[in-house]
Amino acid sequence: MFFILFYPFAPIITTLGNLTLDLRWISYPIAFIGLYISLGWIAYTFIGQLPFGNRPKPKKFNPHGPLISVLIAARNEEKVIKNILGDLQQQTYPFWEAIVVAHNCNDSTYNEALEKDNSKIKVLQLDEGCGKPVALNFAVKYAKGEYIAIFDADTRIKPDFLEKIAPYLREYDGVQARITTSNIDSLVPSIIDLEWVCYTDLSESFGTKTRAFGMLGGTGQIVKRDCLEKCGYWDESILVEDYDLSVSMMKKKFKIGFAQDALVYDEKPTNINSLLKQRARWLRGNLQVLKKQSHGMWKLPGLYHLFIANAGIFVVLYGLLLNGIHLTTGMWYKTFYFEFWWMLWLMQIGILWFRAAWVRKTKGAMLFPLFYLYSFHWVLAFFYMFKIKTWKESKTDHFGTNISLTAK
Repeated sequence: MFFILFYPFAPIITTLGNLTLDLRWISYPIAFIGLYISLGWIAYTFIGQLPFGNRPKPKKFNPHGPLISVLIAARNEEKVIKNILGDLQQQTYPFWEAIVVAHNCNDSTYNEALEKDNSKIKVLQLDEGCGKPVALNFAVKYAKGEYIAIFDADTRIKPDFLEKIAPYLREYDGVQARITTSNIDSLVPSIIDLEWVCYTDLSESFGTKTRAFGMLGGTGQIVKRDCLEKCGYWDESILVEDYDLSVSMMKKKFKIGFAQDALVYDEKPTNINSLLKQRARWLRGNLQVLKKQSHGMWKLPGLYHLFIANAGIFVVLYGLLLNGIHLTTGMWYKTFYFEFWWMLWLMQIGILWFRAAWVRKTKGAMLFPLFYLYSFHWVLAFFYMFKIKTWKESKTDHFGTNISLTAK
């Protein structure tokens, strides 16, 4: 990599008709930002797979464990809500309660959940406000537990999930479970699944193993209640409440860990429109968090990783623009851009393909080219982002079909 840093690249000076473009002032900084980001993902790939970590050592079963309050915000989830409630009723960890909020529903979500209502499951109806954090703040008022867990309505878990994740709170203030795909037998979700395999799992694992950072991921998270209180619970104006809470916890020196052996199964979008709405919300929400949390953010120990997560999309957009200029002028083969980015691209693509093949075997290896093309959906999501103003425009539909709890 030092060869890349000191190689005498040709300057990028391109002529378009009578217009001469000297792109060095923007190409050099962006190229080195690309190096910065790529080296981060390369480190995640290698270190994230190393067989060490902070998995809690098993202890003798505690007959009086802490109560876990599971909060489920559900808007028009009649097709899936009974599945997660049934999974909770099968848990080997006995000390739990669930609060379901049927929020602004115009289907039978409330009635479907009510069929599971018992001493451990409370079903509430809320017809005001908008967004997941509104429903969570409403639900937590009824929670009695020392630990607060968050599940999306489409989430599925195995019977030992709570038993596996609860011990991590001996060491951490918040824990994120490993998210995998429940509808992995469908083509589009299988491709989306590789995004978690190649990026999210590795970055979370890296952050925990190196104690560099930790992030909460929407579903399958569990946080100590006193930590939530000190962070002010969930900001109802933010479109990505998990990211906002993560940054708030980091500012207050709370520790977030990654439970690699505790799996939650998440139903991925099955069509491009639903996918773009979801990702556009994430992008707009991330910008909201950066604006809100900007004061003192530079002091955070995990700033490097927060930058990687948020700058990657803009580097991709710039890369496409610059690539187009070079291709149309015929100059790209002798530029700084060509030399630098192609060496970096070959290294990063190679290790990501290895990761996909290692985890998802032959299927992952074969789908990887489609996954690489799919990665550019972030470009479309960036422009789609300007259409997303509130949670109303970004509801992801869930169907509960082709579900399997076999993916690792």
